[in-house]
Amino acid sequence: MKKLQFETRRFLMRLYRPGDYAAWKRAHEVMFAKQNEFDLEKKTVAELKPAAFRKFLGQTERHRKSQVIFHFAVFEKKTGRLMGVVLLALVLRFNVQSARLSYSIFNNYWKHGYGKEVVEAAIAFAFKKLKLHRLEAEILPNNRASIGLAKSLGFVYEGIRRGAVYFNGRWHDHVIYSLLAEDRGIKNTKPSVFQG
Repeated sequence: MKKLQFETRRFLMRLYRPGDYAAWKRAHEVMFAKQNEFDLEKKTVAELKPAAFRKFLGQTERHRKSQVIFHFAVFEKKTGRLMGVVLLALVLRFNVQSARLSYSIFNNYWKHGYGKEVVEAAIAFAFKKLKLHRLEAEILPNNRASIGLAKSLGFVYEGIRRGAVYFNGRWHDHVIYSLLAEDRGIKNTKPSVFQG
């Protein structure tokens, strides 16, 4: 599992473990109430019980084994605090070698540049370790902060994916931004299958 982790100067991104329950529970307890339409919903007391964490852990493990989603927890090295998540989702192999990249820094840690630091490391991990060729960021059209981050990291606008994601009772359009390994000077031209 060690190969399924990456880090920055301040953060370690790795798969969740059974021993992470206390950090996971605390992280959700200290989050602020939902700040905007793009923010995570604050979990209820029932959603923070050990059984809920075990269910979540089982789900993330099934996703990892099937290589559909790699769900990374973002831990601050200095304190051990859980501060967010990074997902590499819908990982496609064979002659495609792509994934959808998404992230969330918990709202009580916003406005410190953590998101950019974490996503930059995730990009390097995806291209250098997982040997992916293409990353996509799928973003709601009015989420200016996420669009700004994608652009600042070199993602290129490709268009709109109509009715792409279902939540809050309806289908939503998303704008698509992409980044290729070559955009970062990495030549992942020959497809390979990562065994994680």
